[in-house]
Amino acid sequence: MAGKETKQSSSKVMHFVKVWRDRLAKLAEGRKGLWGITVASFMETTIVPIPIEILIAPVMAASRTRGFIVATVTLAGSVAGAVALYALAYLLFDSFAQPLIDMAGGQAQFEQLQNQFEDGGFWVVFAISVAPVPMQIAALAAGAAAYPLWLFFVAIGISRALRYYGLWLLVLGFGAGVARIFEGRKPKSVEK
Repeated sequence: MAGKETKQSSSKVMHFVKVWRDRLAKLAEGRKGLWGITVASFMETTIVPIPIEILIAPVMAASRTRGFIVATVTLAGSVAGAVALYALAYLLFDSFAQPLIDMAGGQAQFEQLQNQFEDGGFWVVFAISVAPVPMQIAALAAGAAAYPLWLFFVAIGISRALRYYGLWLLVLGFGAGVARIFEGRKPKSVEK
């Protein structure tokens, strides 16, 4: 019974990802599409914990020449989202950030991150931001700990730039096969 529920849950997640990927692909057409990618990146950093790479890799593969621009607007949206969460936690921790942490069940993780900020916050932010995990807790912890905003901004900027421009370089080098991997499918040369 648990296997069936897991399969249904997985199916729902894949459907959700497909719907959002299709919507983003439509948004990404033309000049206005770049704004849609920026908004999607902002939302991924602040609210929706689905890696944006799943959505932008196919867009980059469809237009490799625009891949650099797609990486740039994705970076802008992500950094803006991280700074927004930082500011919310810094200014409104008790009334806004703490309820979010409680709702996500991340109090222990949050406290651990706050302690790590005292020892080396830059590398904590950098490591979390470069890893393919949601970074909302890190942004909230940095703001609540009053970690220097300029160091937070630099750590987020560098680490996210490595992710998005690195993805663009992978797409340039390996083409649509990279996009298919991010979509959870095998590259065409391997499929039978």
